[in-house]
Amino acid sequence: MVPELAGEGHASLIVVRCARGFLMCGYLSLEKAEQLGDVAVRVAGASFDDVLANKITGMTPKAAELGVTPDMTGAEAAAVLNR
Repeated sequence: MVPELAGEGHASLIVVRCARGFLMCGYLSLEKAEQLGDVAVRVAGASFDDVLANKITGMTPKAAELGVTPDMTGAEAAAVLNR
């Protein structure tokens, strides 16, 4: 993470846009994404590297329909969402 971009004392807000949905950090609401009909995968992490390396912590039903599974890392889920 680049500290000067994160903001002193503030949590990071991370969204990775993919072709068919997005990865998001826990700062954003998975429930709201589901209400809006979005394809979304939540991954814990305070940096892009963390979000890609960590296991996912939740997903919308539409993400599951596309082939995202609970045992995937953020990078694996992103690969599915970019097919």
